[in-house]
Amino acid sequence: MNVRRYRARDMRDAMRQVREEQGEDAVILSSRRVDGWLEVVAALDGGEAPAGTAAGDGRGAPRQDDAGSGARSARESARQGVRDEPAPRGEHPRAPEPAAASAGGGAGAGSRQRPAPQWPTDPEVSAMRQELRDLRSLLTRQYEENEQARWAARHPLAAECKARLMDLGFREPLARSLSGSILDDHTSEEAWERLRARLSGAIVTARASILDEGGVLALEGPTGVGKTTTIARIALRQIRRMGPDSVTLVTMDAQRIGATRQLQAFGQMAGTAVRVVETEAELREMARRSAGSGHLILVDTAGQSPRTAPREPLLTDMPADVRAETWLVIAATTQGMALRRVLEAFAPTEPSALVLTKLDEAEQLGEVLSVLLDQPLGVAFMSDGQRIAEDFHRVDTGHLTRLALQEEPEHGEADAWVDEAMQAWRRREASEREARRPRSEDEPAAGEEPAPLEMIQPVLKGHHVTQH
Repeated sequence: MNVRRYRARDMRDAMRQVREEQGEDAVILSSRRVDGWLEVVAALDGGEAPAGTAAGDGRGAPRQDDAGSGARSARESARQGVRDEPAPRGEHPRAPEPAAASAGGGAGAGSRQRPAPQWPTDPEVSAMRQELRDLRSLLTRQYEENEQARWAARHPLAAECKARLMDLGFREPLARSLSGSILDDHTSEEAWERLRARLSGAIVTARASILDEGGVLALEGPTGVGKTTTIARIALRQIRRMGPDSVTLVTMDAQRIGATRQLQAFGQMAGTAVRVVETEAELREMARRSAGSGHLILVDTAGQSPRTAPREPLLTDMPADVRAETWLVIAATTQGMALRRVLEAFAPTEPSALVLTKLDEAEQLGEVLSVLLDQPLGVAFMSDGQRIAEDFHRVDTGHLTRLALQEEPEHGEADAWVDEAMQAWRRREASEREARRPRSEDEPAAGEEPAPLEMIQPVLKGHHVTQH
């Protein structure tokens, strides 16, 4: 075994020296601080130099006056590891084919076609190597834990904030990054306020300008994340701002009858058009007819798993004067690794924004935010309840941060978009519907009838009923 001692400024420098001198198979046996330097002892498992064989000329043991070069050869053999067995006399271990050609004369062409020899490995040596790798991993992990303990001892307040973040589901790198700027002279309240501000500033949002300009907006995502409900919510927001003629609902999910009926029921209640489209050519023709009018076409797509997600952009060959975007809908209840796979799987479709749903059903948001802060897409909208209108908001980073930190959210005027104008619109729509149709004696009075856009209530996934 080749054991060497190194001195370096830090562990990174020490590991670099070890790899350069002894290779990737070297294992660190110990480390300590000596006179301001980090002293590291590393070892490489290796066999002794082959006895009775010279590496270059096939003669016997080296002469006495070649002791220096023999020692260097032994060190080189140790660095190469025990896989290097003594080569047959007259052959060079690193170039077997040319040596065999010179020994075999005319058989040189055939020898060049033979594969390189595979030297057998002793099972005990393989087991020892595995033990050394395990030992290296253990020592590296212990060193990292010691470094974290020393950091916590130097910065107790930052360490406390980091621990709180990890308890809330945030991954360790993000928790340490957020708490790294906390000064030791801060109070706990000041430190947490600073951390809250850093987290809020790190969340990326996306502008929903297509809702103002019109175009084709398709929602995609895994099954069950709430795409159809989100379509209804965006449509309701658009109807409230520009009227029922400003939006058309399109479903390309003809296989799920429940989703189609749900969208049709909503369109009937809202007084807006609903179309079932089977081909992209039909969708392109619809977009061409509405180009330049500010009309918004909302497209509901079939749910896909990460394994079956499309491998190309969803909206292709749209007219040049039609704005087309795809938003990816994700659920806050998704685990971190699964959410990362979803983002990677749908990346080829080139979504421009995210919609985060089911915030009210998530136990913790730290894991979700850890993933979202590690990718480029911004979040345009979020939903945190079952109500179609009141629980759908533009993303407020401060509000989302307080939810992630499990603090009481501060709803401002910008957070609640169902205002007096929305309530007045509902009352007007209810009155107009009441005036247009006759009523039987068994029907409730006008004041007892629920608002029309709140009459769709979820019963089961993909199925809705209408209250009477």
